Amino acid sequence: MTIGDLLRQYRINQNKTLQEFAGNIIDRSYYGKVERNIHQISAENLINLLRYNQIDAIEFIETLDPNYENYQSQIQIQRKIMEEAYYQVDKDKLKKVKLMITESKLSEKDKEIQNLIADGLLELLNPDKPNQKIRDEIKKKIFEIPNFNSTKFMLYCNSMRFYSLADNEAIVRKIIEKYQVRESMLVKKSLLSLAINVLVLSIEENKFENIDFYIDFANKVPTNPDLFFYKSAMTFFTYFIQYKKNQDKSALQYYDAIIKSFCLVGMPEYGEDLRKFKDKYK
Repeated sequence: MTIGDLLRQYRINQNKTLQEFAGNIIDRSYYGKVERNIHQISAENLINLLRYNQIDAIEFIETLDPNYENYQSQIQIQRKIMEEAYYQVDKDKLKKVKLMITESKLSEKDKEIQNLIADGLLELLNPDKPNQKIRDEIKKKIFEIPNFNSTKFMLYCNSMRFYSLADNEAIVRKIIEKYQVRESMLVKKSLLSLAINVLVLSIEENKFENIDFYIDFANKVPTNPDLFFYKSAMTFFTYFIQYKKNQDKSALQYYDAIIKSFCLVGMPEYGEDLRKFKDKYK
């Protein structure tokens, strides 16, 4: 069974038309060709489509015959699910992804990297019980990858807490300067994630001397639906720093509004995380 075959099966079971199933996520005509296996669908659009139609992503992937899965799409879909699980603070979902990786048809090398990414995210969700072995393995793997491809981006972005603030500032500045001209949405998301993490680490250490570069970069990135989450998070931490640096109480209303918006749009766990962060470092 192909991805298109399985999507069609879910759509028919839900008694939906092509337009109802595709919504505003993907053009109806293009989606129809995905179902007929004429066109392929990106991992990002597939995950959004499954979420829109309330289809469990892990269940969907496990239903597919591995012989028909696109190898790279499988990797990206697993990573998308990992990201969602992390932002939802869902450790059980991350553990399910690890099981999915183990049972997948990926090469042993790719399984190792995918599991390392998942372990890194789980490590971030357990800050009180650091696993130095996992942290060292991730740092070693990042060093071994010669170019900043999507794998290196994800490994580094998810393991920045394993480096000093000064090291992160230097590394991220170089990455942004080199890749900010890229039009790829994946690159833009990655760069914004790195900038957000620098701001978080700066707040935690109460050091704001070098943050203007990262805020200026984020402000220059146009906001669109794909980047809305990242721009919202960046805005939250920017206002938080404005309050911390200048004791500007007017900034409080803005970051409280952003927390509320995350809770309203279906990310209450992340909104609650921001609230706890605010209370801890305010």
